[in-house]
Amino acid sequence: MHEDAGLILPRGEDGQELEDAHEGRGGLVRDGAGRIGCAPRTSLRDAGKRGLGWLVGRALPHGRYDRCLFVLAHMRCGSTALSNIVCSRPDFSGYGESHVTHDGLDAPGRLAVNCARRKGWDARAPWQFDKILHSRLDAAAPPAFFSARAIFLVREPFASVRSIVDLFARLGRDEYRTHEEAASYYIGRLAALAEMWPRFEAARRIGLTHEALLRDPDAVLAAISTRLGITPPLVNAYRSKAASRRGGGGDPLVSGRHSRIEPGLPGRPVDPSDLDLSPATCVQLQESYAALAALFGRDAAQERRGRSELPQSEP
Repeated sequence: MHEDAGLILPRGEDGQELEDAHEGRGGLVRDGAGRIGCAPRTSLRDAGKRGLGWLVGRALPHGRYDRCLFVLAHMRCGSTALSNIVCSRPDFSGYGESHVTHDGLDAPGRLAVNCARRKGWDARAPWQFDKILHSRLDAAAPPAFFSARAIFLVREPFASVRSIVDLFARLGRDEYRTHEEAASYYIGRLAALAEMWPRFEAARRIGLTHEALLRDPDAVLAAISTRLGITPPLVNAYRSKAASRRGGGGDPLVSGRHSRIEPGLPGRPVDPSDLDLSPATCVQLQESYAALAALFGRDAAQERRGRSELPQSEP
C-alpha cells in the first residue's frame, strides 16, 4: 500500500478516538424540554465531514458503494485477522474498522477521508474496505450500500460473550462489564445481520463462521474469493497496520503478533453455566446464532448445487 497517494486533506482532527467523540459520544446537549441533541459545533463538524465526503466521493472512481467490500460481523469473532488479509493487498484501501456511519451516499467519500487520515489510503487501489461491528453504523444504510460486496462473519455465542467482557476488562473500559450486557449486544447485532443478509445479491455476499475460518483458513479464503470475484484470490498472509490496533480499528491485543491465520481448532467450547447469564438469555443467544448459521448454510448449499448443474466440458 502507498500512504495517502493522490488525496490531500485539510487540517483537522486526526485519530479515531477524537472522531468518535465528536460523532458518537461528545457534543450532546439537553434543551429546556429535556430533549437531547447535538451541540452546534458538532453539527457543523458533521456537516463539514459530509460535505467533504460528498466531494471526495464524486472525485474518486471508487467513491461508490459498488466499489466497497465490507466485513459485517460482531466483536471478537476473528474479523481483525480477516480484515488484515484484505487490507494487505494493493487493490484495497482500508485498515480495519473505520467507525464511519453508513447512512448516505457520501459515506464512501467519508470512508476515503478516514482511511487517508489513518494511513490506510492508496489512490491506485480500485476498492475500498471497511469492517462494521456495530448496528449504529449501518442501521440507516441507504439502498446503494447493498450494492457492495459483503463478508458476514459470526462466532459461537458463549465464547463471543466471554471474550467481549474479558477484552473490555483488560482495556480498563467501562463498557460490557457483565455477560448480560455483552449478550444483549450480540443478540442485537445478529438480528441486524440477519435483516441485512437478504438485501445483498447472492453473488455479492458470503456467510462464514469463526470455527470454519480457524479450521481451514485457506479453503475459506478461496471460497470468499470465488464467490465475490476477488482476483487474484486472497492469500493467508498479512501485515497488521498500526491503525488496526488503535482507536477501535481492530484487535488491540494480539493482532500485531501474527502474520497469518494459523489453522487450528477453536478450542474447548465455553460452558454457558460458567457465564452469568439467565436461561432466557442463553436460549436467545443460541437461537440467534443458529438462525444466521442456517442462512449461511442454505446459501452455500445453493451455490454448490448451481456449480454441479453447470454443463460439463467434453474431453
